[in-house]
Amino acid sequence: MKFDVEAINLEGLNKHIEYVNKMLNMKEDGKFQKFIQEKVLELAKKVTDERLTGGTTNDEEINLYKSSHHIQEEADGFILYNDAKIDANAIDISNYPNGQFSIALAFEYGVGITGEGTYQDDYFTPWEYNVNNYNFGWYYTKDGKTEHTFGYMGFEIYRNISIKVQQNLSGWVNEYFSKKV
Repeated sequence: MKFDVEAINLEGLNKHIEYVNKMLNMKEDGKFQKFIQEKVLELAKKVTDERLTGGTTNDEEINLYKSSHHIQEEADGFILYNDAKIDANAIDISNYPNGQFSIALAFEYGVGITGEGTYQDDYFTPWEYNVNNYNFGWYYTKDGKTEHTFGYMGFEIYRNISIKVQQNLSGWVNEYFSKKV
């Protein structure tokens, strides 16, 4: 936070000191911490809805991911995380920790074959695939049907949440201060 002091008399200076002390005390205020946590969680859901579109047809996993944002309290703040995982398929199960495939990591960083591309609209757009009818990608079975995928690029959800938190934090502090302090 930046403070600009223009006190022309002792009363003005005392008011400013009181304001600064209230701001400093908010750090220890449990209600303030909860307020910021709720704002961050709300933002996480919004960014997820905005970014997790297209590129994958795993609707069940998308819903699991959307419902798996959590807050972990720490001594000096909190951590936002997503722990969405599914069981790895039987063939690959030994390659995954505890036999679990991390949907959270897949949605953040991508899965499979993605061509290099161009950075556009704060997002990498991959080159067109299979232009010469090569058989890239892989096949898998889902609900008894054979499916084909090239994979998908990462949606960079948490990177974008971080950017938006930085953009909104001082506004949230001021919002809380004006309503509660």
